[in-house]
Amino acid sequence: MNILLIQHDPLDGPGAMLEWAKSRGHSVAFSLMSGEAPLPSLESVDFLVSLGGPMGAYEEDKHPWIATEKEYLRQAFVAGKKILGLCLGCQLLADALGGKAFRHTCKEFGWQPIEPTAVGGEWFGTEDIFKAFQWHGDTYTLPPGAVQLARNEAAEQQAFLLTGPAGNQVLGLQFHLEWTEQMAREALAEPGVAPPPSATVQTSEEILSDLSLFESAKNRFFLLLDRFTE
Repeated sequence: MNILLIQHDPLDGPGAMLEWAKSRGHSVAFSLMSGEAPLPSLESVDFLVSLGGPMGAYEEDKHPWIATEKEYLRQAFVAGKKILGLCLGCQLLADALGGKAFRHTCKEFGWQPIEPTAVGGEWFGTEDIFKAFQWHGDTYTLPPGAVQLARNEAAEQQAFLLTGPAGNQVLGLQFHLEWTEQMAREALAEPGVAPPPSATVQTSEEILSDLSLFESAKNRFFLLLDRFTE
């Protein structure tokens, strides 16, 4: 399977997804969105992944490439491609397919609880609350026809599933299961990245206090990807 990873920021890469793709024998190509290089033909793509980033999915005036990527996502949806959106990618996907991305009233940063819905429990392997890494201040509304997979007290929309016109599945995750310990340490080392601590914002020390969470997130992500691509 040919996977295209659309990356928006050097600090927000594919993380554990590269390990998953290599272990399953898939090929991976990158496209860094900067408005300079064109996106590849969809004929060469089986599975499209839109990664995270600090910009807002509604900031087309500030980042003109956002409109380009949204149109590309719409074309991929109609063309029957599998699509996964992670954090910003989830918001871009929701906005492109008829929902709306917008600034939220609070930020989530660090390990936060995720509450699967009944349908989401089938995808995440549990209906129990689990923790996932978060780094966002935006949220979104569901695209028409989408099924909510998860929520929490901070943000009603945490994950969704949508079936395309060709039967292809589209998955959006507001949270990060792909982030590794190394990614977190590198990002947290950047000055001024952490929001002020709150009930939904952890300190750097809190984020790194239980490193087993990165491994459990990776395992959940691998199970999710295996099901999504079967």
